[in-house]
Amino acid sequence: MTTSAKPLASAGVASPVGKGFRRLSLLTSVWVWLLIVVGGIVRVTGSGLGCPDWPLCYGQVLPPPDQTALIEFSHRFVAGVGGLLILGMVWMAWRQHRDRRWIVWPSTLMIVVLPLQFLLGAVVVLTELEPLTVAVHLGTALIIFACCLLATLVANRPAALDAELFPPRYVPLLLLSIVGLFVLLTTGAIVVGEGASYACPDWPLCHGMVFPAAGTVLPIVLQMVHRYTVVIMGVLLLAVIGYTLRDRAQRPLTSRWAIALGILFLAQAGIGAVKIWTHLATVWRVAHLGTAAGVWAALVILAALAYYKEKGIA
Repeated sequence: MTTSAKPLASAGVASPVGKGFRRLSLLTSVWVWLLIVVGGIVRVTGSGLGCPDWPLCYGQVLPPPDQTALIEFSHRFVAGVGGLLILGMVWMAWRQHRDRRWIVWPSTLMIVVLPLQFLLGAVVVLTELEPLTVAVHLGTALIIFACCLLATLVANRPAALDAELFPPRYVPLLLLSIVGLFVLLTTGAIVVGEGASYACPDWPLCHGMVFPAAGTVLPIVLQMVHRYTVVIMGVLLLAVIGYTLRDRAQRPLTSRWAIALGILFLAQAGIGAVKIWTHLATVWRVAHLGTAAGVWAALVILAALAYYKEKGIA
């Protein structure tokens, strides 16, 4: 005699996650990462106003044969497909897995934030790329990405996770690192928006100085604040990685993610230097944002894994 999913749920046992939702959540996570990268391409190529109106492009459904318009329109297309994937995740979460709060809650939060994200996209165009609005637009994208990753992790979490142990205060350190990284990434968008990306033509110094002199112009101040925030984040992430790798035998899964986090952060910092040395070459500016989104993903997953063990999520 077989037991249905409803009796299992009523008995306090969560129903198994279907292969369809696992695949959809993974695809959506990758697609949201792609959306962030394409948004970076729009920004670094100066295509943010390639379509000066919204939601149409020069009053047309399809863009004219202009490079900046095509780049901006591609971002809108990827965003539209991403929205449909998120809607599909939410529908499947509520239809099939409403007994798993850590699938339903992140999925629902995505659908709540999604209209705001589309609205911010319109405001970015209508305000002609006002830097603070661009930063908030990126911030909401990072929140959506984190929610998607959390739902994906819970849907695909391995049984081996239950055996992993963590030192005290590990989760608060991870949460502090997440807040710091969120601030770093969003203020990085302000640096770009204010035209401060090349305010310091050398690296790691700025015009040969460790600290900007009194009366220094705003772009240099923004660039140096950004660099010092990177240093602070490096210390925090080093502490996270050190805690995680302290006993790798008991934490094999999180240890692998910690190593990935370290590699991605070093790559991010290195690409930031190469970006300056190559006079802001487009390929390195795009790679810089892509690896930044990768660092965000690795840290969110690491925090979710640790929280799962400490509190238990289903």
